Amino acid sequence: MRENKNITVTEIARRLDLSRSTIDRVINERGNVAAATKEKVLKYIEKINYTPNRAARHLAKMTNYTIAISYYFPRKFAEKINQGIDEIYEELNHYGLNIIIRAAQSREEQLAQIKELAEQVDALILSAWDKPELITLINELVERGIPVATFNRDLPGSNRLFYFGCDYYQSGRLAGEIIAKMADPGKIAIIGDPEDRIAAQRITGFKDVLQKLNDFKLIGPWEITQNFNLTASLNKEVVEKVEEISLVNQDLTAVFVVNQTLKAVAEAINKLGKASQVKIIGYDLYQGTVKLIEADLVQAVICQQPFNQGYFPLKLLFEMLADQKDIQTEEYITKLEIVMKENLCYYDNYRGLS
Repeated sequence: MRENKNITVTEIARRLDLSRSTIDRVINERGNVAAATKEKVLKYIEKINYTPNRAARHLAKMTNYTIAISYYFPRKFAEKINQGIDEIYEELNHYGLNIIIRAAQSREEQLAQIKELAEQVDALILSAWDKPELITLINELVERGIPVATFNRDLPGSNRLFYFGCDYYQSGRLAGEIIAKMADPGKIAIIGDPEDRIAAQRITGFKDVLQKLNDFKLIGPWEITQNFNLTASLNKEVVEKVEEISLVNQDLTAVFVVNQTLKAVAEAINKLGKASQVKIIGYDLYQGTVKLIEADLVQAVICQQPFNQGYFPLKLLFEMLADQKDIQTEEYITKLEIVMKENLCYYDNYRGLS
């Protein structure tokens, strides 16, 4: 019969007729214990399927682990990532988890942040700017014994431990399938920066689906802006560009928005009086997007579980450091979730923990 995993150290000591301190030294791997006694204890705890209480083990070892997080995100997306970070921190800070969060505004700033953080941390999680110097730095940290994981944006070519985030190529294919089933035959405009690696993967997946269909002609992509925080002037730039695209292409029936300009694009199409003609697909769910979907100005967005992207990388790294749990795979890919008008009510919290 399988024993209860919650059996105490005191009870094990009583059963084996040993002192509690001896059992404690064996379980927590500290101090000297005779080889025969150690073997006796280890065999018994294996037999009863004993799992040490995490809090008790932490108190016994008195070990704290500091994990740093470096990222650059649009403010609203960062809020959702931070919800996941905050929750796992609340769960684990009593067991020795410390975190440092840094938001970078440029590639150079992220490099400087990581160099500084490397002297303070036991592990690092980052959403990485595309920069060769960053790959070199990450590889150096790994060689020094500092585990590094990526989330949301991977760093191909680096020796990172694992990536937790979206398959952006597949998310582009999914967007292509949605538009193919939703839009009338005609031209489909692509809004996004093909020089950005994530945007390029989305665009490639999108094209791979739609270029096989004779009913649609793809136009673009147009890089309007990759600025994460749209100012009034940048918003005006988006509106003017969309108006230009629409006027030149009267048979426009859909727009695929790869970057953070979804709201401005939808409002521009609506201003032109073409909301009923032009279907719009984009990414990620914010309060402003919710209103656009409710008003039928955006037909669907594809989400990537941002809460999970904040929560699980920290959990995985802490359990590796504190509990010696193995990382099971090099890639943890989040679910792609299509959010439309009739299932908006299920995404108020947008955690997607299953």
